[in-house]
Amino acid sequence: MEVPKTIKSMLSTEDTQSLIFSFVYLRLNSKIDRNWILKGKSLKSELETVDVPEYREEFQALFESAIAADEKLTTAERNELFSEMINIPILHLMGIGSRVHNQFRNNLMDSKFSFEKLLISLADIKDCDRVLDPTFGFSELIFKLIMRNREQDITAEFIDERFVAMGYIAALGLGATHTKLYTGEVLDEPRYVKDGKLEQFDKVVSVPPIGQKMEYTESLVDDKYNRFPFGVPSRRSGDWAFVSNALSSLNEKPGSKAVIIVQDGALFRGGVDSIIRQKMIDYDVIETVISLPVGAIGTTSAPVSALVLTLNKPEKMHGKIQFINVEKDQLKAQNARSIEFTNEEINRITKWYHDKKDIEGISKIVSNDHIKNAKLLVGRYVHSTLYKVDGNDVQFHSDNLKKMKQVPLKDVVEITRGFNLTGREESTDGMYQIVKISDIKPKIDYNSLTYFNLSGKVDINRYLIRRNDIIMAIRGNINKLKLIDEAVYNVAINSNLVRLRLKSNKYDPMWLRLYLGSPLVQILLGNSSVGSTITQIPIHDLEQLPVPVLSLAEQRKMATDFIEKNQKVEAAMQELEMKQHAIKKKLYDEMNITGAVELL
Repeated sequence: MEVPKTIKSMLSTEDTQSLIFSFVYLRLNSKIDRNWILKGKSLKSELETVDVPEYREEFQALFESAIAADEKLTTAERNELFSEMINIPILHLMGIGSRVHNQFRNNLMDSKFSFEKLLISLADIKDCDRVLDPTFGFSELIFKLIMRNREQDITAEFIDERFVAMGYIAALGLGATHTKLYTGEVLDEPRYVKDGKLEQFDKVVSVPPIGQKMEYTESLVDDKYNRFPFGVPSRRSGDWAFVSNALSSLNEKPGSKAVIIVQDGALFRGGVDSIIRQKMIDYDVIETVISLPVGAIGTTSAPVSALVLTLNKPEKMHGKIQFINVEKDQLKAQNARSIEFTNEEINRITKWYHDKKDIEGISKIVSNDHIKNAKLLVGRYVHSTLYKVDGNDVQFHSDNLKKMKQVPLKDVVEITRGFNLTGREESTDGMYQIVKISDIKPKIDYNSLTYFNLSGKVDINRYLIRRNDIIMAIRGNINKLKLIDEAVYNVAINSNLVRLRLKSNKYDPMWLRLYLGSPLVQILLGNSSVGSTITQIPIHDLEQLPVPVLSLAEQRKMATDFIEKNQKVEAAMQELEMKQHAIKKKLYDEMNITGAVELL
């Protein structure tokens, strides 16, 4: 069944959904049947007789929306719609209702629930476990659990009264016997409280709102349940607030754990987020971080990861964290926008999690004291062995890199970040010019650079470039770099660039520029980069970039040989392109089409 287009055009998707779920509830309670439709009774009169004491406010919100929808229909339209809905099996009707509005991520009846199945598998949920989903409106976890085991002890909370009512109806329709749903903003008002204390569960599985900014209230800053012992989370994003809440809702039984989704940005952001991460690392509550491919969650295109948390780590994982990388190319053919994990793939990922082994490109066990700056991004610890660099396939052998005689880049050059130029400092008659990423080309056009004047007490010499400096992008297009091979005056770089200035004459600037553009450096910097929307290279990681130790004579010979041979190759390629152009022109002349098109 599809909702008739005439009705769709009259009702909002929310009202249509409310109407269908209210109808489902009346059918579940045998309040309406075919005879009811023939008698022409109103939906409102039936709904007004419903009283579910523990969900009174929730049902009121749902029924108000349903009645508003019903009253917009003519008698003929109502009869057409209700006559169809009365003949559809209840479970299928719920599926139609879930599909009408995007409040449900999937059709409850048709969905494979593969993402939910993966989280349930990672949480290792047993039939006897008490399970909490504190943000159940952002996934179909509880419905998958009910389908698997109607008697599962489930507690869930969500902020929207209408959705909680629909969740209750869906659970009722699926035959749930031990499912309790609450309405509330869980960070501000957790409802699963008993005798003034937060209830605790064997398993907590949650998909919170991704990247949601926080609006703190006094109750969150001074939480009476002490759910934020690692620090009050950042206002920028609620990820660590939801993680802290999940941990506080866990009991200390062997095998208890929480599986929660976070945006990748939460794994490397500084400030308060970094402090909270470090404390969680110190308290040894993070067992595994699993990077998921884009499209794993249908509600966001942002990169996300699954955190597995526990108050009782396996003994072999004490003081360690496992990192697992799940990439799209490890999975079967997928829709461009969404991913459905097969049962085989779910079992494979779960096995990687349980085995706790180092698997190159997939899994890595890292000691807590080797985690720098509390950064938990999987890509910093698990690296692929196959890369595409400049259109070429490259095999990366990390073990061989360790054998190379090397020094960190910070021992070779001074690394200085560029100047943060504001619009009010730009001036057509300014004293200085500034280089931006877009200006970095084989030949910089200094005549087209932006001019500016300084305001305040800024040491401009820190940002000026000179001959033999290398400038390099560390934000955005991180593969852009340029050797300054001519004398320049009063030219600075902006804050998206760094200036690399040799500390001594032990290194040749041209050789260093060629090395920094090599596949090895592109791979290493790519592995170090952070940022879910704009790629960035942390300065600390750039400082630690390995540089081979070679004599100055060797460097100069390499650079000279490469430049000479590369120039010959480029000249030959240019000549071949000209020949190709000529033979194409000859062909088109013979076709007698050059009067219509002319090769320039």
